[in-house]
Amino acid sequence: MSWAWVLWVALLLAVLALVAGLVLLLRVRSLSRVVGSFDCAWREAESPSWVSGVAVYGVDRIDWYRMVSLRPGPRARWRRSELVIDPSRRVLPGSAWGAVEVRCHARGGDFFLALEPAALAGLTSWLEASPPVDRGAA
Repeated sequence: MSWAWVLWVALLLAVLALVAGLVLLLRVRSLSRVVGSFDCAWREAESPSWVSGVAVYGVDRIDWYRMVSLRPGPRARWRRSELVIDPSRRVLPGSAWGAVEVRCHARGGDFFLALEPAALAGLTSWLEASPPVDRGAA
């Protein structure tokens, strides 16, 4: 009788793991298919480790979603009027997709983004295309 109970618990855990894996797979697919999304890793200025994710352009903000997360909403949100990208860039060594690291500033503090050069060009174009009032100029 006790072996049957152990097998049922093991089966239940396996089914739960499968469902969680499918939910995460659907999250990755749905985020990467959103118009205006791009792959973008993020790390805090003090942290040595990167967190992979997907950033999505909005009209006046960028939402950043952690790739592996059960949280449905964005992990970070940067307003266009507050986001500043330092002009210096560094190619990340060992990056399979030629990632470029840039230092950014926003109201929440400093952080780094790692993204493909084409995505960085799109991000800087998006920032430069904002109305002058939004960027602090008169």
